[in-house]
Amino acid sequence: MLNPRLFGVLFGGLLLVTSLASSASLGDYEELCRLFKNGTQIRKPGTCDQYIQCFDGEGTLLSCPSGQSFDPNKNACVATLAGSNKYCGNRCEGLDGQWVSDPTECHSYFYCSNGTPLQGICPVGQHFEQSSQSCLYGSDSHCVDVNNICELVADNTKFRKEDDCSYYYQCDKTGNHVAKACSKTYFDVESGSCVATNKVECTAHPKKDICSISKKMEFKSDKATCRGYFVCRAFDTVADLDPLWQQCPEGYFFDDELKVCAVATSVVCTHNRCDGRGTRLVTSSSNDCHNYIRCVDNKEVEEETCHFDHFFDERKEACSSTIIYDKCCDGRD
Repeated sequence: MLNPRLFGVLFGGLLLVTSLASSASLGDYEELCRLFKNGTQIRKPGTCDQYIQCFDGEGTLLSCPSGQSFDPNKNACVATLAGSNKYCGNRCEGLDGQWVSDPTECHSYFYCSNGTPLQGICPVGQHFEQSSQSCLYGSDSHCVDVNNICELVADNTKFRKEDDCSYYYQCDKTGNHVAKACSKTYFDVESGSCVATNKVECTAHPKKDICSISKKMEFKSDKATCRGYFVCRAFDTVADLDPLWQQCPEGYFFDDELKVCAVATSVVCTHNRCDGRGTRLVTSSSNDCHNYIRCVDNKEVEEETCHFDHFFDERKEACSSTIIYDKCCDGRD
């Protein structure tokens, strides 16, 4: 139960509603597909008969035949869905004096009064957490986009944690999700596994231990890409725990020694040299400029070596008998 002080805050925001259907009309939720791999089917929040088919991060809203419901574990429309009241009926049925989450909004909840749902909204920046029966700051909440997101997909489904590529969520059989960490790697949603950082496109790099206490602004590599770097603000007595992540322009890499963006062929970097470079061949920072990397959609696919002791010329994207002295690889290995 909520403590008395929290009760006053929550109950003051209650709005009478007759069912969950009204909140379900707030959106079609196709954007949820950005979190899941291709082919994932998601039951539309607040409904039983509609589901979302995901492909390339975008969703298509589909409907089951009349009288049927979508079962995520069977990936199919079925005649009977266990717990359908919980998903798309009156979430307060049979309950009195309890708060339950709104399955369609993280910041919304319902107070159950003799089976009648009274809707309330948490203060700005807070989410409702059913397990603690209270509103929590978003950073302390486990809610992801919609409450109980794991009720919408099959058991054991893994999906992205948008604010940190080194973490991911996994759904358990109780309809809850648990955060899990990759060690020195990033989560790849398509394979559902932790892979090398140069195999994943990421704009949410870990910020832990990036910045140190400093009296002046500092620039630090994101330690995962060649273009990305963090701007550490000068707080004098404490380290910046939330540094700003930025990228050098395409074709330029962050030089961690000079603390500037420089032409890619002049910067030694063994992270992802395909970052921001699409599908092409680029110079590797290894083997004295004899090696090159095959890039596909900004990710490294494989590293190869020029034959006949030739050198790789990135300007021509070809091996050449002319000696190459690019700073990014000359004198390495």
